[in-house]
Order: sequence, then structure tokens, then C-alpha cells
Amino acid sequence: MSKNVGKLLKVWNESEVLVDRKSKFQARCCTLKNQKDISSVLEELVQNNKSVSKASHMHMYAWRTAEVPSDSNSQHGNQDQKKKSGKNHKNNNNNHGNKTTKITVQPKNVEQGCADCGEAAAGQRLLTLLERANIFNILVIVTRWYGGTPLGSSRFRHISTCAVESLKKGGFLP
Repeated sequence: MSKNVGKLLKVWNESEVLVDRKSKFQARCCTLKNQKDISSVLEELVQNNKSVSKASHMHMYAWRTAEVPSDSNSQHGNQDQKKKSGKNHKNNNNNHGNKTTKITVQPKNVEQGCADCGEAAAGQRLLTLLERANIFNILVIVTRWYGGTPLGSSRFRHISTCAVESLKKGGFLP
């Protein structure tokens, strides 16, 4: 067991288990500095959690890593936009009143990826969630235990709901 991987597992942020027609969904997220750690983290999660090892879809996941400048206000690499108000700001002789200027800190060397674990398009939905929230240095995993009844498109809503809950618990989303 790698010491680095053990440290990652100690900081899992787990959602509540969501149940729909006997299918169960649960999300987990943790910080991630290097994509090379993903396979070890997933393997250890399955080995150390008997319920995950029995799941139909053990780990649908998405990840993003980047070098985030240290002057960013976010402790997790989430690039919140900073706003500055300038009252009576004039632009081309037009008075726009309270104009807001957005300043963003740009990450470098962004890498990202996802996996479906047999649930078509689930990984891409998780990755899109991370992209829209502009979150970096994170791994989010959703586990599904199939309950015997097809859920149709509502399964994607459940995957997203659990992932958002997990990211909120970890302080990655407001």
C-alpha cells in the first residue's frame, strides 16, 4: 500500500446513498495531484470497502489536475472569479454605471479524463460538472448498485446529484 494513496483515502467526502427503485448511488471525491494515482486509489477503494466491491458499477469517475497559481483564493484549486466594481465607469463616452470587471486566474498544464465503468456517458457527465464548476486537482467517483429496474435517463440525474453533494461536502462547491 502506498503511503500517498492511504492519505487520499482518509479525506474522502462521501454523499448520502441515494435510492431509486432499489438502485443505489453514492459519490465520493478527494483531492488529486497526479493522474498516475487514480488506478491505485480505485483499487484500494474496492479492496477496503466491501459494499463498493459488490457494486454493479464500482467507479464511474472524472478527474482534473492543473498547476494552479498560489495567489488563487481557493484552497482546492476552484477558480472563482474575482469581481471589481467601478462606479461611474465610462467606456467610449457611454456611462454604464456599475460595470463589473471579471479577473480569472488561469491554471497551467490542465489534464483531465473520465471513465464510465459500463454506465454509458456517466463519466463524461461527471467531467462536464467539474469543467463547468472550474474545479481542479480533484477526483470524483460515483458508485451504483443496480436494483433490477432500468431507470432510464433519471440515472444521470442521480449520478450528478450525488456528485454535487460530495463536492459540496468537500468544500469544492458552495
